[in-house]
Amino acid sequence: MTEAARWELLVKRDDLAVTETRAAEAAPLGAGEVELAFERIGLTMNNVTYARWGGVAPMNFWDAFPSPDPAWGRLPVWGFARVTRSNHPGYPAGDRFFGYLPSSSHHVVRPEPASRGFRDTTPGRHFAHPWYQTFQPAGAADHRDDRRTLLRPVYPAAFHVADFVTGKAGDGEVTVVITSASSKVGIGIAHRLRGHANVRTIGLTAAGHSAFLAGLAVYDEVTTYDALPAAAGGPVVCVDIAGDADVLTALHTAFRPHLGHLVLLGWTHGGSTPPELTDPEPEMFFTPAVEDEAIAAEGEDAFFARYHAAEDEYIDFTESWLAVATGRGPEAIATVFRHLVDGTHAADSSTVITP
Repeated sequence: MTEAARWELLVKRDDLAVTETRAAEAAPLGAGEVELAFERIGLTMNNVTYARWGGVAPMNFWDAFPSPDPAWGRLPVWGFARVTRSNHPGYPAGDRFFGYLPSSSHHVVRPEPASRGFRDTTPGRHFAHPWYQTFQPAGAADHRDDRRTLLRPVYPAAFHVADFVTGKAGDGEVTVVITSASSKVGIGIAHRLRGHANVRTIGLTAAGHSAFLAGLAVYDEVTTYDALPAAAGGPVVCVDIAGDADVLTALHTAFRPHLGHLVLLGWTHGGSTPPELTDPEPEMFFTPAVEDEAIAAEGEDAFFARYHAAEDEYIDFTESWLAVATGRGPEAIATVFRHLVDGTHAADSSTVITP
């Protein structure tokens, strides 16, 4: 494909390993509409979670960028994009933004100014929360942009879960057990909690990732799914990123009666819906809603100053262990996504994709 080609990458909704690239035409722009061309995107297990939860209400991630063929979906991704054509006086060609995009070379939005950037108000798109509609203004690219592309979509979850855990610890002690602990979110949570006097972190991971994870020295303990650790006598919070019903049930059994919260954050392993458990019941941790509460409590400026300082610190930390490769075009997106879906993608590398 040439650099100027227009395309869209579709994913088979009932078999995520199957993708198809189709040629696309330039869409006519209506009044107030703007065309974006993606500049760089990143893929992580977050995108797999979107696909696996795609048809599950109220998330319905496939409905953010509807496909004319219901058997196929446009994969939601995050990244930087530039305005290429504009019918809106406030957003001229060349403006650069970071936001939620379809797996397509170009994307048409209808911007409405928001406090930090603009919100896409295009009718017929389902967004689980305004967080997914909002495009953040971006200045000139700098040395952090590749890593921002990969980590900005997932680090908010790590940031807010860490706040949640420290809030539960208070002046006492708490043990937090994190599944899919080698994910970027899991590592981000542990990194944020590292050194907290009242929090002990345990990372659960696959055997093939345990040596890598232990070497990062962000968890107090690293173990595998077939060797559940013994929790301390104090309260336990389980943060589940794997979405594995058997693991959830085993954790619920192993740590009861000390288990205070069983937090559902991701679905990296796929499989069945959460099991029916009680005392405590599994609770969905929806990052955008939690962020709304934090902004309301702290004020926008104070919150984002705290958040971006933490994000920069985590990005700097990843320089020591996360290799960032580059790829081009829809074929690269399909290849990386397939490796993420089948679990063969290395935990210590990620790919940033350009057109």
